[in-house]
Amino acid sequence: MNFSTLCSLLVTLCLILIFQSPLPTKAGRSHVHHRLLGGGPDLIDKVCNETIEDYVLCQEVLRKDPEIVKAKNFTELAVVILKLGVKEAVEGQKFLKGLAMEKHVPVIEDCADDYDGVIRALRSSLGEMKYDMPAANYDARIAGDGADYCSTALVAAHIDNPKIFALNRRVSMIGFMAFNAMDKIGPE
Repeated sequence: MNFSTLCSLLVTLCLILIFQSPLPTKAGRSHVHHRLLGGGPDLIDKVCNETIEDYVLCQEVLRKDPEIVKAKNFTELAVVILKLGVKEAVEGQKFLKGLAMEKHVPVIEDCADDYDGVIRALRSSLGEMKYDMPAANYDARIAGDGADYCSTALVAAHIDNPKIFALNRRVSMIGFMAFNAMDKIGPE
């Protein structure tokens, strides 16, 4: 066997081994207590499995709220997530307005204003769920845009405030979690 044939055979063998090895899946991330009880992933797991980069935060946020944990289907889950989102966005805007008054930083004032759109989108989504699910789903999906704009503006202005970044990440993700829950609503 010449050298090039040997190399070709070795590369082929490596590729076969790579493609035959099992890939990690999101299913392995479900909480241990579900497996101990013999059940599969619950509603929260199914929603959080869609938030790939923020799975842990998703679990922390949703499991902390007893109303969310008690949801029996994706419609109930979406409603309580949206209500949580409105509450968090209103509190976040109040925090941002207070910080803007204290620090007199125009970017932070703009962030507080951006939260008007976040709150409006979450409330709209909540109301639209009763009669226009596609619009409700869309509004939930874009609800976090204002928080994302705020983070982008802070970075551009070279402002490093971990509290604001954490708030923006959480509020943005809550809208996305509601979107994920609504996306799973079917015949329940």
